[in-house]
Amino acid sequence: MVRTRKKKKTKKLFWWKLLTLAAFIMSVVATGYFLYLYMEVQNRFATRKWSVPSRVFSAALPIYPGHTLALSDLKAMLDLRRYQEAYREPLQPGEYKVRQNNLAVHLRAFRFPGRTLPQQRVRFVFANDNLARIEGERGNIAIIELEPTEIARLYGPERESRLLINIKQVPPELTEAVVAIEDHRFYAHPGIDWWGISRALWADLAAGRVVQGGSTITQQLVKNYFLEPERSIKRKVLEASMALIIEALYQKDEILEMYMNEIYLGQRGSVAIHGMGEAARYYFGRDVQDLNLAEAATLAGLIRAPNRYSPTKNPESAKERRNVVLKRMLDLGKISSEQYRSARSQPLRIAKSHLPLKFSPYFVDYVRQQLQELYSPTVLETTGLNIYTTLVPEISLAAEKAVSEGLAELEKTHPKLTSNSPKEALQAVLIAVQPKTGTVLSLIGGRDYAESSFNRALYAHRQPGSAIKPFVYLRALDEFTPVSWLPDELKTYSIGGTAWAPKNYNGRYRGRVTFRTALEDSLNAATVSLAMATGLDNIIQTLRSLGIQSPLKPYPSLALGAFEITPLELAGAYATLDNDGQKPHLLTVKEVVSEAGEIQQRRNVDLITVTTPARCFIITNILQGVVQDGTATILKRLGVNFPCAGKTGTTSDYRDSWFAGYTTDLLVLVWVGFDDNRSTHLSGAQGAARIWARFVNEIRPRIRHQQFHIPPGVVERYVCTQSEMLATKACPDRRPEYFLDNRVPEAYCTLHAQY
Repeated sequence: MVRTRKKKKTKKLFWWKLLTLAAFIMSVVATGYFLYLYMEVQNRFATRKWSVPSRVFSAALPIYPGHTLALSDLKAMLDLRRYQEAYREPLQPGEYKVRQNNLAVHLRAFRFPGRTLPQQRVRFVFANDNLARIEGERGNIAIIELEPTEIARLYGPERESRLLINIKQVPPELTEAVVAIEDHRFYAHPGIDWWGISRALWADLAAGRVVQGGSTITQQLVKNYFLEPERSIKRKVLEASMALIIEALYQKDEILEMYMNEIYLGQRGSVAIHGMGEAARYYFGRDVQDLNLAEAATLAGLIRAPNRYSPTKNPESAKERRNVVLKRMLDLGKISSEQYRSARSQPLRIAKSHLPLKFSPYFVDYVRQQLQELYSPTVLETTGLNIYTTLVPEISLAAEKAVSEGLAELEKTHPKLTSNSPKEALQAVLIAVQPKTGTVLSLIGGRDYAESSFNRALYAHRQPGSAIKPFVYLRALDEFTPVSWLPDELKTYSIGGTAWAPKNYNGRYRGRVTFRTALEDSLNAATVSLAMATGLDNIIQTLRSLGIQSPLKPYPSLALGAFEITPLELAGAYATLDNDGQKPHLLTVKEVVSEAGEIQQRRNVDLITVTTPARCFIITNILQGVVQDGTATILKRLGVNFPCAGKTGTTSDYRDSWFAGYTTDLLVLVWVGFDDNRSTHLSGAQGAARIWARFVNEIRPRIRHQQFHIPPGVVERYVCTQSEMLATKACPDRRPEYFLDNRVPEAYCTLHAQY
């Protein structure tokens, strides 16, 4: 009996020891598990929390009184930047209101490195399609800048788009709305709301289905940030454990900030919208701090089902859900009855942007290419860099329109140009540059990026044809003047042992012509004769100094552009001609700024002197004659009636059609051709010049209609139009001509008597 009791006692003691050991092991495992989770959470949040794409911005847009600008033009500029037309006052940031001859706007703040465009209310007053004055809160304003617009994001493979915000930026209306609808006891529970779980379970049992969720904001953060979207007990335990750890590590406001930056809030095409900062800009065109109560409630309502309640896809459902959030806020005492009624009565007003999903993609590709020389793709796609570029959205949109409509018009006029295959379609390039700084305002590398992402502006090597001639004549000014006589005769030259004779476009030869006429009328025979007299090696040296790096050989055909070059190279050469002989570095990226606001890269205007202003002016003056009386007179019929200079280019068998034209502040180069190099049957005037005219007419208010300035070193004289010698009083027809001051002719007209 005693032995039996001892056995039972020993057995009981054994089980107690076993249970104690098991409890100890479980506590060790649990402690280790929690320690592991603790380290995992701490490490994850100590490093970068999110993958944030780099944002690419356009240039800011200066506006000043006297600017040729209609009220409708300014309205379009604001719409492009996702401003909204207001239905009531006072205006909120990002809103404008149009009246009879003026437009009032509340401009958003925009922070550049080192300076800020202030948030301010201004009024633009117009008179006869001109901006008469800009009225600020403290008087008239001499000049104002519209903020840059975001033109692209450089996404990683996840294609998540977010704009990180600080909890201090978040207006109380948004905080209250999110907490009210998602977790009204957020500031009271330790990460798990047992009361909320019980309430949700009871509601689900009563309804016979899942009608409420019991997850707290902290649990939702864990689920979205750490865990896979699966339903299991294991995941629920893990979620609850990590929620407790996060609550132990961070303050409530820090957790709410993480949540507001992480939460998924819809789609824009293939891109996922994450976070309240990104959602505020996408849906309402506002910075998060500028949201009103109705907008804040709309965004809070999105959290439950972003696609079902999307303001862009399902506006009525979004409005109903917004009102549910407002009612919840009212019931919890977060807003007054008056606030509730006012917000509930507001229409759902979504920001509209004219920017497509892929805006100026060829330009953005060029920017990405340049940046990849400095940054790895991972850095560009995840670290939230801000990249400020030179692109002007309004000019770029006009360029895309000119290329698209211009090519369609050419195909309609010349049906043989139409192709059934997009891969064989007629293509075009358009590059717009500000010559004084080298800033690239727009770059179109093809007809349709969706059909072909090949950037012809950068990578297409095409023969420039006659578009290269101005640089031959530029070099020849060392020995010739605009009235020098050149032979215009059919002549045979030897190229590598092969006979070659340059032929004029119309097959006619005039015996002799002046330097000016040869360039204005693009006479091949006279140009080759001039090139041979100048020296082919000298011409190559000039082309190299202008930035042309493509292979060049000293053959007579060089003077007619019988070599390959990229459109961007040719645009750079013409920019030098339009910039008084200062070769600008063509600039697309101005600054790269880290997410913290530190400038990592800055590109400044870079100019190299390669020739004199006087020489450039004389060639420019002759190229004005190309437009007035030479191969580009079609521009006058197309409405181009302001001072400009330009040169057509046509290659053998009409494979390439070029036109490079410029004013005092804008250079535009256009190329038209087929990728497979087959004939377009278009001269430079018939093809490229038409697209050029379409584009400059579209952006005419942005062009300064000024005459080209005569620089020092240039002398004006009158010459006889018959003899091309200095005119006498007896010469019946005279015209002004320009000469280098060290090459002014001395002989007077011998055809007419001098009195």
